[in-house]
Amino acid sequence: MLLIVHHTQFGATAQLARAAIEGARGAGAVEVRARLAHEAGVEDMLAARGYLIGTSENFGGIAGMVKDFLERVYYPCEGRIEGRPWSAFVCASNDGAGAMTGLERIAAGLRLRKVHPGFIYRSGVVAQRHEVPASALAQARDLGATLAAGLDAGLY
Repeated sequence: MLLIVHHTQFGATAQLARAAIEGARGAGAVEVRARLAHEAGVEDMLAARGYLIGTSENFGGIAGMVKDFLERVYYPCEGRIEGRPWSAFVCASNDGAGAMTGLERIAAGLRLRKVHPGFIYRSGVVAQRHEVPASALAQARDLGATLAAGLDAGLY
């Protein structure tokens, strides 16, 4: 099972998540479980064979709700999910590197294996609703499909 966890405040990260979910569900026989960060928990992490995390970049780091999710699952999952594949997408106004780096540090602590570099969508928009362009939605769709197909094929 591929677990896709995200948080959205203004909707752009949700648009990317929906595209990733669509791509993952169309890529193979792997079950896809999508959760908002505040709904996801230890059971979801332990049940999944791989992870895709979506976050906005807030104040140069991971969105608070995604950070909360990771804090809630970190110690209960530590030593129990090592080597599982993961990737991420970040929705940012102009940078996004801080959020991606934060996710990478946490995943390294859990000893997860980043199997795709993920991507950062830079909107140029700060704290406003907007339509995510088709090119970014295609990246998210491809990312979801890649992770699901890799799990389905037993590549990771």
